Formats: sequence, structure tokens, C-alpha cells
Amino acid sequence: MRGLVLLYAVGAAGFGAAGFGQASSLRRVAQPQSPRSTPPRAVVIEISSQEEFDKALDGAGGSLLVVDYSTSWCGPCKIIAPKFDELSEQYKNVAFLKVMGDSSPEADKLMRSQGVRALPSFHFWKDRKQVESISGAKAQALQDAIEAHMN
Repeated sequence: MRGLVLLYAVGAAGFGAAGFGQASSLRRVAQPQSPRSTPPRAVVIEISSQEEFDKALDGAGGSLLVVDYSTSWCGPCKIIAPKFDELSEQYKNVAFLKVMGDSSPEADKLMRSQGVRALPSFHFWKDRKQVESISGAKAQALQDAIEAHMN
């Protein structure tokens, strides 16, 4: 009985939305979405191979593409991640990618092939050409570079 009460409390608290259980997702399905709900949010797409990177560059065409090179153990990477997500929501006409260098050997190889030597690093691409690079968790520099290259 106690376990059931705890499960209900966890589901009711909405922990399922973070992936901790299905109770919350069932609850969300049962609740109709209002047509005035929040608009779809831009997304940071995680890539981990040269093939995915090339596909993203091709898909971006003349639009700005920003790549965040990070690792799971990097403190500054964790600090700037919410700002990078926020920028992806703010600049909907810009593509945002993330390469977690320690997620797989392919991701590590991609990061090394791009010459990343400091974390986090942000590379800015337009028309398949790198137009800028920023190293470090510098939120204002990141936003300034996006604004400078998005047109």
C-alpha cells in the first residue's frame, strides 16, 4: 500500500515528464491540449557522427547552424547548456546542434576532426563554411555571434 501511495505521489508531482515513469505521460495524454497552448519550441539536436553533421550542414543551406561541442563531465558545458537551449527557442530560424564528445567513439572522432581543443566550443556554419568559433561558456558572445551571422 505504501508503495502505491508513493507511486501516485511521484506521478502526481509530474516526475514522469522527466522520464521517470509512465503515470505522467498517461495523464498528459488524457488531458486535451488547448489550441492556445505554448507554441512548439525549437530543439537542440544531438548528433554523434560525421554523417549526421554533413546531413545537418546540407539541410541548413544558407541558414545559420550553431554546433555546441561539450562533454558530460565539463562544468562550464553544464552551465552554458540552459542558455544554449534558450537561444534555440529564441532564434527559430537558426539550427542548433550539440555534439557530446564523450557519448560515443564516433562523437569523439567528430569533435576531434573539427579541431575542438577547449570545452565548450561553439562553431558557427553558413553555406557549409565555418564563419566563427567561440571557446568557453560566454553567453553574451554566443548570442552576439548568432545575431551577427543569422542574416
